[in-house]
Amino acid sequence: MNLSYVQKLLIAADPFSAARTNFRGWKRKVKAKGGTPKPRRLSRARHLTVEQREDISTELLDSMIGPVSITAAASDREAVCYESEIANVLENTGFKVEIDNAKRKLSARQIPAGIEMTVKEETVRPVHAYRIVRAFRRAGVAIATGINGKRRKNNTLYITVGPNAAPGLVSLTTRTAAKWQLKVLRSLLEKWKMKFASGPRGPGQAD
Repeated sequence: MNLSYVQKLLIAADPFSAARTNFRGWKRKVKAKGGTPKPRRLSRARHLTVEQREDISTELLDSMIGPVSITAAASDREAVCYESEIANVLENTGFKVEIDNAKRKLSARQIPAGIEMTVKEETVRPVHAYRIVRAFRRAGVAIATGINGKRRKNNTLYITVGPNAAPGLVSLTTRTAAKWQLKVLRSLLEKWKMKFASGPRGPGQAD
C-alpha cells in the first residue's frame, strides 16, 4: 500500500488508527450478521491488600475501641464484598462492628461513590473514629469524612461503602479518528510554518 508523506506522519502521530479501523470492520461484520457487539466487562472489584490490612491493624494496635456501623447497598455485590473486608480487619483489631444493610435497604443510587466515614455531632467526636480514619488513609485507602446529624448515636463511627469510584471507569469523551487526524495535521502544519519562519536568512536579507 502506497502512503503519502503526510499520511505516514499521521500514522506515526496516531498509531491506534489501524486498530480503530479493524474494530470498525469487525463491528460492521457483526452488524451484517444480525448480532450485537458485546462490550468487554472490566474487573472493578476493590480489595484491601495484605499490606493495607497489616498497616491498618498496626495503626490501630492499643487504640481506644468503640462501636462501628457499616452500610452498603445490598444490590451492589462489589460494595458488599468490600464492606466485608473492611469489617473483618476492624473486628480482628477488636472493634465491635454492626452491618446494617438489611435495615437501611439503600439502593446504590442513594449512596455516594467511594467510602465515607461520618459521626453524628461535630462537638462530640469519638476518639476511635479519628484513629480509624487516620489508619485507613495512611494505608492508602481514600476516605471521605463528614458530620451527619441524622445518625442515631454520637459514640459510633458510621462507614458507608458506596459504588466503586475508580477513575478508570469514568466514561471519557473521545474524538473520532477523523477529528483527531485533522487536529494532528493542523498541528504539523503550524510547526512547519514556525520552522520555516525561523529558518536561516538568505544572503542579502535585512536583519
